[in-house]
Amino acid sequence: MIPFIGEIFAILAAFCYAFGSVAATKNAREKGGRGNAVLLSIVLTALFSGGLWLIMGPSLPPIDAGFWTGVAIFVVAGMLATVLGRIFFFRSIELAGAIETGLIRRLIPVFAAVLAILFLGESLTGASALAFVLVFAAVALVVLSNRCQIVAGDEDARRAAGERNTGRVLALMSAASYGGSYVARKFAMRWLPDPLIGAFIGAVAAFVWFAVAALFSAAYRRHLSELFRRPTGWQLVAAAFVSLGQTAQFVALSFTTVTAVAIIGTIEMFLAAWLAAWVLRTEDRPGPIFALASLMAMAGVIVLALVRT
Repeated sequence: MIPFIGEIFAILAAFCYAFGSVAATKNAREKGGRGNAVLLSIVLTALFSGGLWLIMGPSLPPIDAGFWTGVAIFVVAGMLATVLGRIFFFRSIELAGAIETGLIRRLIPVFAAVLAILFLGESLTGASALAFVLVFAAVALVVLSNRCQIVAGDEDARRAAGERNTGRVLALMSAASYGGSYVARKFAMRWLPDPLIGAFIGAVAAFVWFAVAALFSAAYRRHLSELFRRPTGWQLVAAAFVSLGQTAQFVALSFTTVTAVAIIGTIEMFLAAWLAAWVLRTEDRPGPIFALASLMAMAGVIVLALVRT
């Protein structure tokens, strides 16, 4: 087995999520809307994970009560991440931007770690605690250096501030949903230890949810109809990378702990910032403080990888 394979896939997932968030921001600013990125990413997740499972996945275990228990929990995980987490995620980055959304979503490890301790019996080792401190010290450094100043009496500024606050709330809700989904996925693997089929089940469950909701909601019917329209290039890129990120995250969870995957996932914020500033140029370039924070976060990941949790 490749050393640190779980950590490697967790880093890959963080990169994919970061690139997807920046691509979604670029699309929103160029086209002025979210388009069909959410549903498109769900469909791509199902196609990608299902296709990989058919090509290289293991045979299904016996179809017994344990199998259906695993399927049911994977459905719950799909609803938390692929429906709630992803809807909040895409909308948040449109309102608050990729960097700030990534910053707030760094609370995912807090939700994930607490739930993992409660439901999975995990605990923080010395290495994971040190990594946790390094990463969140980096996040705190960025928070303290990026306080927004709103000009009193400027209507446009107040409206923009309101949108960013809404985006922040949605980012927090996304963090809680994703944190819960980490634990649900790991829990489901006790009965169905196959990350590819788990990702497929979650994506199919999410699509079914959208289809059923469309029977009662004009908004969801519009979302489904938009799925059949030709996506923009950046919508496709955003959806594809988020789908790849989710699948990589499933694989990571099958090899390492929820806490490790969640802590490593915090580097998404820093990856998104550098990608947004230097590659796609959707945000201002980070300053020296952010560079220092990035190095601290990376040090935390290195500690976590070298001293296994």
